[in-house]
Amino acid sequence: MNNFFDISSVVIIWASLVEGKIGNELLNNLRDFEGQKFWINPKGWVYEGIEIFPHISDLPIVPDIAVFSVPASVVKESLIECWKKGIKRAIIISAGFKETGNIKWEEAIIEIAKKYGIDVLWPNCLWYIDVNKKLNLSFGAKDIKPWNIALISQSGAMAVALTDWAASTNIGFSKMISMGNKAQIDENFLLEQLQNYGKHTKVMALYLESIQHGEEFCHLTKEISKKIPIVLIKSGTSSKGSLAASSHTGALSSEASILEAAFHQSGIHTTDSLESFFLWSQAFSQTVEINIPDELLIITNAGGPWVMATDHTEKNNVTLTEFSVAEKSMLKKWLPGASSVQNPIDIIWDATSKIYKQVLENVTQLENKRAILLILTPQSITDVENIAQVIIDFKQENPGQFIMVSFIGGIWVEKWRKMLDRAGILEYDYPKKAIITYSELLKQKKWEQIEEEALESVELPDSSTIESLREKFKNEINSPSFRMKGKGLGDGLLKCSNSLTSDILQGFNIPVSEEVLIRSADDIDNMWYYLNDTPLVAKISSQDIAHKSDVGWVIFDITSKKKALEAYNTIMQNIKKHQAEADVKWVRFSKVIEWNWENKEIFVGFKRDKSFWNVLLVWAWWIFVNVYNDISRRVWLVSKDEIEKMLKELDIYPILSWVRWQKSIDFDSLIDIIYNLQFVFDIFEEISEIDINPVICDSDRSIIVDAKIYFNN
Repeated sequence: MNNFFDISSVVIIWASLVEGKIGNELLNNLRDFEGQKFWINPKGWVYEGIEIFPHISDLPIVPDIAVFSVPASVVKESLIECWKKGIKRAIIISAGFKETGNIKWEEAIIEIAKKYGIDVLWPNCLWYIDVNKKLNLSFGAKDIKPWNIALISQSGAMAVALTDWAASTNIGFSKMISMGNKAQIDENFLLEQLQNYGKHTKVMALYLESIQHGEEFCHLTKEISKKIPIVLIKSGTSSKGSLAASSHTGALSSEASILEAAFHQSGIHTTDSLESFFLWSQAFSQTVEINIPDELLIITNAGGPWVMATDHTEKNNVTLTEFSVAEKSMLKKWLPGASSVQNPIDIIWDATSKIYKQVLENVTQLENKRAILLILTPQSITDVENIAQVIIDFKQENPGQFIMVSFIGGIWVEKWRKMLDRAGILEYDYPKKAIITYSELLKQKKWEQIEEEALESVELPDSSTIESLREKFKNEINSPSFRMKGKGLGDGLLKCSNSLTSDILQGFNIPVSEEVLIRSADDIDNMWYYLNDTPLVAKISSQDIAHKSDVGWVIFDITSKKKALEAYNTIMQNIKKHQAEADVKWVRFSKVIEWNWENKEIFVGFKRDKSFWNVLLVWAWWIFVNVYNDISRRVWLVSKDEIEKMLKELDIYPILSWVRWQKSIDFDSLIDIIYNLQFVFDIFEEISEIDINPVICDSDRSIIVDAKIYFNN
């Protein structure tokens, strides 16, 4: 892989002297670049002492990168010329490829890039800027402050908005990259480059509308986020937003729930708010060298704001610090008698800069450092300017102290808020924003401290057993009767037979309820002898029927051979009545797990996502899951500890663990089932979905009552 950021020479194809042309903007924006710069234009001329060459082959050296601002129709030809010259990196600003229907042009350029090993950032790419090198390969951004945030944006318009925001604050960037339509170089390539070569980057800020290679993205960001905070704003998660993102980028977006799970596991700070995206990026960039204390201290001059701030700390899992008697005595020193030194510290509405200075000095005397949020609501006698200066002086004298400031108001305090911002102090117009941002900083701190959880060993079937199961699976899914369109959880899915499903689960030591399959009423006697227990349940076994209970294909409370025969006949009659065309080979009888107050039902699902590899879902409430939405998700493989966390995320968890007189379920056996099921799904890549419906759990064991395995038609 070429170091895409190691650029000391550039060639622009084509240059232009016409104001308003992209080639002219590129020419002007390279004025301050100290490396070698060249321009191509068929006419050829000298501009401000710089020779403009008619052909790429005429260049005296091999530039590190070529930037295309030519019509889309001539990009292919120019890229071949770059290869002949030996240029290995290119940025194509030109639009007019797949996004406008010219798919063949795009495919041709991808083929050339792959064939000749050229890294291409394109098409419709707004810019590439290395701020520290003053390398501005754009036609818009100017005067960007060198800083430690690397911005990667899939949208050029959003990149412009972010740049404009940065210009209005005390923030800059290390690198700014617009990916365009990601025909070749995508976010994974750039993240890896930043990880290896972005020495000035301390924060990565991403605006993404689609993620095409989710598995790689998860592994990469999980590694990076342990050292560098990643803030991501994700659009295209709604049905219409996803459609718009697809139209914009030519790539489909994953559903929001899967994205949320993937980002959570990768330690990424995600938001759908541009303002939060700005504020979090800024906070991470300005606290690189500061230890973030685990507890918050609030200083305020008004009761209302501190009540609201306290509510927000609870909602965002922020701990308000408590003070010892000695600390309260220290904090009270030299403050007015009416001041309260609980937390929040209330220094009363008429507090002046002198009082603010005193309370901050008292805070520095505390043995343990706390994070500080200072809230000010201006009164007619409040000397806001002097208070702002007190805070700035305090920060300069205590550079390692984490402090946030919220001057609440508009015109009255706007000037002094900007003054604080220019001094590098985190300031917010409302305390809520400060508290949420602080919460994200704490999440990053805790994430960096978490050790990677290794996968526990699992007793997999031996190779001969796996091959035998694989052969059975292959024979079944290739059977002509299984090649007709089946009915499953989605269009085009076919369901494995129950016998094959049972063989696979038992082969992986996964407990499943004992059952017998019968082909006709003549098999009832043998079934009854084998199971030798009551009560039993009878269910239809057909690849064409997914939901059995809705139309009488499940019959409970079978306590005799007579009732078993009646159940069989009833099921067959219901088939003829409701779905005569269904392919039915079996009716299966199984022992009923006797229900009692301790029994709990948990549902487990696995599916393959186009972008994010394999997805594990755990949920509760059976058919009412869409009402309660009590679901936990992960992309996997995941450890047993992570599965335990998933169960704890469920709203039903307190009921599973203990409620009133009921015992806790056997979590270890449930976790083992879910953990082992992962390897079934991982080994049999032909499987599209697994639906465990449900696992019955009590205090002694967990057992699968019904399992469905689906594959694509």
